[in-house]
Amino acid sequence: MRASGCFLRFDILVLAVHLLAASGLAQEPDAQSPTTPGGVANSKTDGNSYSLSGTVINAITGEPVRRAAIQISGQNGSVALTDAGGHFVVEGLAEGNVFLKAMKPGFSEDEGSHPSSAQVGKDAPAVVLKLTPWAVISGRVTTKDNQPLEGFQIHISAKQNVAGRLIWIDRPNQARTNEDGEFRVAGLQAGSYYVAVDQSTETTLSQKGVPNAREQTFAMVFYPGVPDQTSATPIEIASGGEAEANFTLSPEPLYQISGSLSGSSNVVASLTFARKAGDDADFTQMTGDLQDGKFQVKLPAGTYSVSGQTREGVELTTPGAAVVIRSDEADLHVPLHAATTIPVELEKEQGAGGSERKAPIQGIIPGLILQLVPLSQSRRGTNFWRGQAGGIPNVAPGTYRLEINTNGEWWVKSAQSGNVDLLSDDLTLSEGEQPEPIEVTLRDGAGTVSGTVTPAGNPDRVLVLLVQPYGARNIVHAARPMQGYFAIPGIPPGDYEIVALDGGDQLEYADPEILNPYLSDAEHVTVRPQATVTVNLGLTSVKR
Repeated sequence: MRASGCFLRFDILVLAVHLLAASGLAQEPDAQSPTTPGGVANSKTDGNSYSLSGTVINAITGEPVRRAAIQISGQNGSVALTDAGGHFVVEGLAEGNVFLKAMKPGFSEDEGSHPSSAQVGKDAPAVVLKLTPWAVISGRVTTKDNQPLEGFQIHISAKQNVAGRLIWIDRPNQARTNEDGEFRVAGLQAGSYYVAVDQSTETTLSQKGVPNAREQTFAMVFYPGVPDQTSATPIEIASGGEAEANFTLSPEPLYQISGSLSGSSNVVASLTFARKAGDDADFTQMTGDLQDGKFQVKLPAGTYSVSGQTREGVELTTPGAAVVIRSDEADLHVPLHAATTIPVELEKEQGAGGSERKAPIQGIIPGLILQLVPLSQSRRGTNFWRGQAGGIPNVAPGTYRLEINTNGEWWVKSAQSGNVDLLSDDLTLSEGEQPEPIEVTLRDGAGTVSGTVTPAGNPDRVLVLLVQPYGARNIVHAARPMQGYFAIPGIPPGDYEIVALDGGDQLEYADPEILNPYLSDAEHVTVRPQATVTVNLGLTSVKR
């Protein structure tokens, strides 16, 4: 069983602070007040509270950052704004350790600096916080004769940690090309990015003014001009840097396709044609105008997978997943069959060793979720099971890792599909194959591991990993500590290693070869049924 912690952010706080700053209601601190001559933030405001001062600087240039918002956690949401010299003062603080977060539009926290933990009290030193200016990817999209293409969607994808695997996921708030074909995507941190121009929703004519001219369209293109991500080149960009990605697109002729469905055609509500491009689809067209299983659609040449959906939401697919389009087609036959559903069978085990007895579980167990996560570079959806009848629906051919989340009472003793141990091995589903049911054995009486991390670290980057070796794979429970505190419920009884990693959000901890070297700094804990283990952890830095 694996569980991942909640990745919490300060987005709502950032919005509120910036609205406050924009409204002029927040006053800038006096540029002369934050520090004493000795650089000490020691102003004691009364018998029970203190002030804390510091400076915010640009991590690239070293220059002060004006009107940055400073949030101090655990101190009643204290907020301050920097003055023209980048200085700030926060007053009315209790004595002790605090965590500071600096924020400003156009900047992100400096990834190279450690979490901004500070001591509040008499003679406490002033702090220095660093913000990194956003990086930018810009470019232009044109035809071969240098005509600008307006209104084209730009997709930027970056790696994100999902259950210990770094996979490529589209970033929100993408851009569109303007009337000159230009685009600009800001708000990026240093790293690698794939850039793509999405397919056009508008068509053009191959010869303007000519009767019966054939319609043309533009398919999706990845930088530097390829149809799929696996053959694309990622763009490397430094902190505060700017990279350029220009595209030259060529239109493709559209062919008139009409035909009929067989199989479950009488229940199809919509039909989707997706042209294959490696592991991706560079052109997708959906039609919902089906009459008695008959359809009409316009497509460029290529090999397509075809899927349908019933009014009840059941997925239908083409056997072999291949329909070839080379020209106009007036009588295309597309067979559709229900996508694979994998049955799920639950049972509860009771009794001590040597006298265990099992009983089937009927109905839904609150908090129990099964997920089949595809093992591919790109995240293309996850198949969930939350107790629905039939099992896990709409499972496409591919290789999957089973993730099981439970509540604090239950733990997973075993998970099998035929001869495959799903706690240690992946499940591979071939085209046309009906896999064995997923059989999950549960026990109650799970334990809990809780504790503290010192120093608390940046909650956006610190992960606590509870690790148990299991065959060729580690079983890992991950938690995100908040203000240095964490709790991991639903833990099976047994022996574990536990470690707190600064930079764990960028570590592929699902891979034992990557994680295991860090376990030399781990603490050993033994979890017993219905018991709570408390452990205090230091921070281990992830090697970059």
